[in-house]
Amino acid sequence: MNRVGNQPIDNAAAELLVRGHRRIKHANGAQVTIEPPAVFMGSFQFDSPTRVGAFTYFHDGSAVQMESIGRYCSIADQVSIGDYEHPVEWLSSNPFQYNDRRFSFHPAGRMTRVPEEECDFRGIAPVIGNDVWLGARVQVLRGVTIGDGAIAAAGAVVTRDVPPYAIVGGVPAKIIRYRFDDATIERLLRVRWWRFSPAQLEGVPTTDVQAALDEIERRIDAGMEPYEPEPITLPVPRPPVPAAAAPGVVRRIRRTIRPRTRLRRLMGGRTKD
Repeated sequence: MNRVGNQPIDNAAAELLVRGHRRIKHANGAQVTIEPPAVFMGSFQFDSPTRVGAFTYFHDGSAVQMESIGRYCSIADQVSIGDYEHPVEWLSSNPFQYNDRRFSFHPAGRMTRVPEEECDFRGIAPVIGNDVWLGARVQVLRGVTIGDGAIAAAGAVVTRDVPPYAIVGGVPAKIIRYRFDDATIERLLRVRWWRFSPAQLEGVPTTDVQAALDEIERRIDAGMEPYEPEPITLPVPRPPVPAAAAPGVVRRIRRTIRPRTRLRRLMGGRTKD
């Protein structure tokens, strides 16, 4: 059962808060906590516990490791965040050294492996700020922090921190330019407009950033309070339990099988193809 705060809610109610929440895939017991509203337009997989900010939407992709993603983020198709890493300074880069699940199904693949807590080659989970746009097929590696207002162009591989309001692109991603001048960026980071909902920003001239900030500052001075919704927690779905066949069905199957078995015995095991 989904929960808002400590209160359970059903799927229909959850859909009104997180549109497309049933498209989320959970792996490794990942629990996702989301500020409503948010939207999942395609299948998106989380492999670790993650916090998602309000007014953020996702197309398809995955977050193997991601600590949090802020509000008003736009995540395009085939985005990969915090994907698995391999050791480059060990004997091999192959996971046979530390992952018991890979080859231990076969006798030749069994060995005493390096404990998970000693696998220090893995970077920390990425942190993604507010108002971040990740273009199609962007990869964000572990250990990366993407600042508020930043943009990663389609196909970028983000290997290092991205400053607030920078536009990066390429492999590895490098700064192309900044969205605004230094004074405007400083003002945006001070105002933190993403604290407020679209309903609260009604009438703000968003196409003129200076005029928009003037109006938001005026509303803050007049007492406008940040939007603080109760987060919704999506539980890890349990695997479906196969339904038991009804006793009557089992008896009918047995009646069908037994005559055919007797016939094969009479014919010496020969049947027509």
